Amino acid sequence: MNYKMIDNRTLIVNSILEQIAEELDIPPSKYQQAVDRYQAVGRWLEGGDYPGSTGTPKIYPQGSFRLGTVVRPIREGKECDYDIDLSCELIIPKERTTPQDIRHFIGNRLKEHGKYKKLLDDEGRRCWTLLYAEEDGTGFHLDVLPCVPDPSIFDNVDQQLSLQSAALTDRRESDNGYDWGFTNPAGYADWFAQRQRVVFSRTASLRKDQIFRENPTIYASVDDVPDQLVRTPLQRAIQVLKRHRDIRFADQKNSSDRPISIIINTLAALAYQQEPDAYTTLANFLDRVQRYQETELIRCEDDEWIIANPVNPNENFADRWNDPGSGRPDAFFQWINWLQEDIDEILNASTSFELERSLQGAFGDSVGKRVAGSFSSSLPGRQLPAVSAFGRVAKQLLRFDFAHRQAPKWHVQPTRYTAKVRAKYLRNGFRPTAFRSNAPALPKHVDLVFEAEVDVPKPYTVYWQVVNTGQEAIRANCLRGDFYDSNKAGKTREERTEYSGMHWVECFVVKNDVCVARSGEFVVNIL
Repeated sequence: MNYKMIDNRTLIVNSILEQIAEELDIPPSKYQQAVDRYQAVGRWLEGGDYPGSTGTPKIYPQGSFRLGTVVRPIREGKECDYDIDLSCELIIPKERTTPQDIRHFIGNRLKEHGKYKKLLDDEGRRCWTLLYAEEDGTGFHLDVLPCVPDPSIFDNVDQQLSLQSAALTDRRESDNGYDWGFTNPAGYADWFAQRQRVVFSRTASLRKDQIFRENPTIYASVDDVPDQLVRTPLQRAIQVLKRHRDIRFADQKNSSDRPISIIINTLAALAYQQEPDAYTTLANFLDRVQRYQETELIRCEDDEWIIANPVNPNENFADRWNDPGSGRPDAFFQWINWLQEDIDEILNASTSFELERSLQGAFGDSVGKRVAGSFSSSLPGRQLPAVSAFGRVAKQLLRFDFAHRQAPKWHVQPTRYTAKVRAKYLRNGFRPTAFRSNAPALPKHVDLVFEAEVDVPKPYTVYWQVVNTGQEAIRANCLRGDFYDSNKAGKTREERTEYSGMHWVECFVVKNDVCVARSGEFVVNIL
């Protein structure tokens, strides 16, 4: 990784990322408005009469509002209302009630209130939703999750966390019946707080003082500023990650496969090592996720993807990655690749136009424009050579016009057919790992397998052009730029990492001596 050695530009990029996160965050005034709303709902629910209850219901926030990672959501390319999640835990033994009763105890209590009855949306799969429309145009969706205590104990999980588990009510679409499900938002929130406790304790006082000075009409003293408004580098990084995901997948055909927030939160928290700023937190997150087999942030056992819930190892957050034909794993690693590309673009922006274009493409038009305008006089890449923070080749430095690269042997005819390359590398002791074009550099002596995916009707032949560059290959008299047959099943090519530098392969699909599809260069970087 190169992020530690990059010069002053990293300070600028960190400031850019921090400002983006601040733009996306819920303002203190809106936060207080949300607190007032959910506390009022909580008081109403606490006053209900619930058959079988042995105590006052426990009402507490959960999700991004509690974790401090809230961003204004994007739906259909537009910013929309904030999502606020609230748990309503009725003190009723699970074995003495049913999920249907618990669901309707809460729903009926909300309907008894004249205002809440009007705000109530259609019943959801797991919660009741109140839709608040505010005068300033920025409203809330308040999701109320009915549940009951369901304390559990798991190996290698702190009992103080696992004993906060609860059973939620899961509504079936098939027949509108109900099942019990597992949840532990309180335990997860405490685990998340533990992952950043050191940095939080160092920064909380200063940040609270700043919030108090900026919002004197909301808080009477610094002590009134809630912990939930203090943002650590981990929380800022997650806010950036979530908005980047929303923007990058907004117009994609596979938008429904985009990474879910609980996976982003969990992997970012697991990867966090008390880094002092958002940029380094993001860079380390991307590095450790990219090396998931070594770091074990993500496991793939017997072709099953596993991202375990840290407070319930029996729950796999990546369970839907394993659905037949699921595109979720590919979408996740495509997103990781986009993140690396976009951070490098910001890092190398040398004009105001380049910076604005990069930020808008990654974080949205309005936010990108506002933040770019604040840095017009301190551009990260001004009068500096292009670099990559991730061992890639910066886009400005990618070139394929080498003299030893041979021209295609066939007439190349534009057609409607397509070809693309998928690649895996194999290291001793690890399972095959997929990687993308211009990914972070691989070590030497690693086996590579490239496979062509084509939509050309048979018969056809797939040929591979292999091109290497760099001084090591030149000194070894091993520059390559010619064409090779496929190895197996007519569509794969096996290679090995031998020489440092940027190299690439490209597949050519030939039918009747005419190239009807080609993949474009698939770049392989080697340390």
